[in-house]
Amino acid sequence: MDVSIIIVSYNSASCIRDCLASVRAQQGVDHEIIVVDNASADGTVSVVRGLGPDIRLFPNDKNMGFGWACNQGFATSRGQYVYLLNPDAQLVGSGVLACLCRELADHPRWGLAGTCILSANGQPKGPLNHDYPGQKRTASDFSHLPGQIAWVIGASVFVRRQAYEAVGGFDLNFFLYGEDIDFCLRLRQQGYEIGFVEEAKVRHIGAVSERDQDPYEVATRRTNGIHLFWKKHYSPPDVARLVLREQRRARYRMIVNGVLALLQPRPSLAWQKHRRYRAICETSARFLASK
Repeated sequence: MDVSIIIVSYNSASCIRDCLASVRAQQGVDHEIIVVDNASADGTVSVVRGLGPDIRLFPNDKNMGFGWACNQGFATSRGQYVYLLNPDAQLVGSGVLACLCRELADHPRWGLAGTCILSANGQPKGPLNHDYPGQKRTASDFSHLPGQIAWVIGASVFVRRQAYEAVGGFDLNFFLYGEDIDFCLRLRQQGYEIGFVEEAKVRHIGAVSERDQDPYEVATRRTNGIHLFWKKHYSPPDVARLVLREQRRARYRMIVNGVLALLQPRPSLAWQKHRRYRAICETSARFLASK
């Protein structure tokens, strides 16, 4: 088996069909498809079941979190490589997996590789990450680690099986957000480099499962994830400074957007921003109070 594609789904009925179609269109590699569903309530499981017996489906009774579900899928996989793909993403063209297999075979020091992530309208998403979040405001020095890339977007990650095993998979303390950055850092600490394959293009819609959720809840999860990453990898004084700075910036933006939201109908953009910044402010306050 060349590649095990692991897709973690949560309320992904509107997009997972296209995702799986793009995977099935791949040529030149022997692959298996594993879908781990985190208790979707929108019929995702029924959609996947209706697409054929070649898809191995593992429906969970509750949302276990992204990292937990990835580890669950990995435990049943057989591929030499493991491809972690978001359900709201589609591979562009039929040679993406074959390209990734060739690149990792040609670069034995790579533990994983990211792909070129395109937005829904086909534009590349952001530059490569050569530092970790908040790192430049800390005394942490990761320059001794292998390679130049610090981490890649977790929506499309191609991992060498031995590397996944070497780091013990994802840290289950992360529920959602931050676990991909932590995974990349721990992989580099094991002596692997992070690679990037620009020729492998993946279109990513992004945040499909969160569209109907309160921005406060989404921002709380994001903030908790980054706080956990900081706590795990930075010194306590640096973490306290980062969180306090984040709290102060969020408080100002929360107040400004709160005033604007009073003049606009809900759910206006100002209201959404107010909810996000309030979540950051209050989550940061709880984190600092726990120290």
